[in-house]
Amino acid sequence: MTSRWKPCQFSQVASLTAATLVAILAVGCQSAENAPPAPAPQPASPTAAPGPDAATLGAAALDVSKLLDETRLPDLEGAARSLRDRMGPKGLLVVFVDTHCPFSATAIREMSSVASVLAKHEVPSVLLNVGEPQATVERFYAQRQVGIPVIYDTGKATLTAWAVTSTPTPILIDSAGAVAYRGNAVWADVGAAAEKSLKLPAGSLKFTVQGTGFG
Repeated sequence: MTSRWKPCQFSQVASLTAATLVAILAVGCQSAENAPPAPAPQPASPTAAPGPDAATLGAAALDVSKLLDETRLPDLEGAARSLRDRMGPKGLLVVFVDTHCPFSATAIREMSSVASVLAKHEVPSVLLNVGEPQATVERFYAQRQVGIPVIYDTGKATLTAWAVTSTPTPILIDSAGAVAYRGNAVWADVGAAAEKSLKLPAGSLKFTVQGTGFG
């Protein structure tokens, strides 16, 4: 992660100004759907296309069960599997991130700690990087030990399918394939939802990291 902050707008690169920084701190990192108009798109390169079989369903009413099957994306080793295949016996935590949002950087840095707690209860975690070229994704994660699988969609299909408008966005799926949590990357909130999903006493899941209220 570089020291330069910039808005999380997947189709636009903007220089940082004081006003921009205030806007980021106020609303978090917004996806292209909420971004100002971007320059005319350039012809897509092979690495700018969506990952294999990325979900392209509409986002008005999420059919999570179907999305788990149809969201099929590659990991950093090139293996494409559906989110359904990545679920554990008691659920799955998917965290939508990108490489340039400062709040995503916080989530990425802390995910190993979060994942280790959930893994003890048979809930694996995965980072889902969105909206950036394959080369950017591979270079960024090659320089970091994130401790959990990273999958990616170089386009926006998965964002649209899951109705995600900002990063980081964690989505906790329970064992029945329903959404148990969707919101900011505040790990105490994710933990509270996981406790309900797993039928654990309140306060059972303790994280040593806090996360971020922006996304």
